[in-house]
Amino acid sequence: MRKVAGIDVHKGFLEVAYRLPSGRIMTRRIEYTPKGIDRLIRLLRRHNITDVYMESTGDYYLPLYYTLKGANVKPHVMNAYKIRRPESNKTDTKDAVWLLEIGETELFSDSYVPDKNMQALRFLVRKRMKLIDRISDIKREINSIFWRLGLQAARYTKKLRSRKKRMLLLALLEGQLKPNKVDDDIRGLYNILSQPEFRAYIFVLKSRLADLAHYESQLDEFDREIAALAGKFEDAIRILMTVPGISFTLAVSILAEIGDINRFPSPANLASYAGLAPTARNSGGKRRSGRPSKKSNKYLRRYMFLAGMAAVRSSSSVVREFFTRLLGRGKHYKVAVVAVARKLLCVIWYLLRRGESWREDGYFKRPSRLPRGRRVRISVRDAIAILVRAGYEVRKKA
Repeated sequence: MRKVAGIDVHKGFLEVAYRLPSGRIMTRRIEYTPKGIDRLIRLLRRHNITDVYMESTGDYYLPLYYTLKGANVKPHVMNAYKIRRPESNKTDTKDAVWLLEIGETELFSDSYVPDKNMQALRFLVRKRMKLIDRISDIKREINSIFWRLGLQAARYTKKLRSRKKRMLLLALLEGQLKPNKVDDDIRGLYNILSQPEFRAYIFVLKSRLADLAHYESQLDEFDREIAALAGKFEDAIRILMTVPGISFTLAVSILAEIGDINRFPSPANLASYAGLAPTARNSGGKRRSGRPSKKSNKYLRRYMFLAGMAAVRSSSSVVREFFTRLLGRGKHYKVAVVAVARKLLCVIWYLLRRGESWREDGYFKRPSRLPRGRRVRISVRDAIAILVRAGYEVRKKA
């Protein structure tokens, strides 16, 4: 028999609500610690509770989610926005009771929680995106410094697109390199920046260049970790990489946000999840369509917009004709790109469901190899020890 409990998850405690056989609702507050979770499991088993409903409050619910799953109690994670209470008064006890009542009525569907491998891939991809945003912010700040110094930012930032040239400029500014060791472009920029009146700006510029070098090295580490983990989803990634405008990085990012494609019954559901479907307002026989809803997966929407931007510049005649037709109808450039992104996402739904690749007459996309994972360097002694443990006999050549 199905029996439900509602848990309001907080950083330091859990507010638990459950119903007795008499119909009375009981509430208990349990500290959110390993010992507290053990008491919670014993409480649930004592009252024969089979299902637990909780909100997706940040990352706090994840340890409880996996613990309940391991204890053979089915956890249900609910979207906090969709199940918000209509009452204005809010307490932890009321929230727990509300979750209990939602679980008993089953009016709302659960939020999707990926498995551990997909969860780890999604975590890495999202952190990588934030790291790229930091790198972009630093580059914009460097442009701003050039403008403050009266330099044409577009002219000099073009010279500094190369990571090697940025490192050379940083070494010059820090006195680790002599000007005669670099090319004319970097030497000319250094001669301008080395004026005494620019000292305060150069101090900030050196700091930003050092930060940029640090974050770019971190980005390389992220790419290696993602490549190593993406090997577990190689078939789906290869399918996505056949779609126009989608590279390896975008394919991994899109797959991490979609997760299990079978949870979307139709392409329209997937487009709505990504925030690429217009909102509908129908009343009194009048039908109006609004802008796409922002209450969606903002990461997937961003990835698909980037894919759409790249696809309209690809050699795919299907995508380019669709994009040109929208522009001919007077659509704004970005509106047309969003429409392309939605069409690509709907095609992705079919491709992943059927396990097929993108096929188009006259369009060929060279199949790319998946990047290799991190290479681990070990000493000869460690390598010999690994071979011996595996049962091999290693002898030194005479």
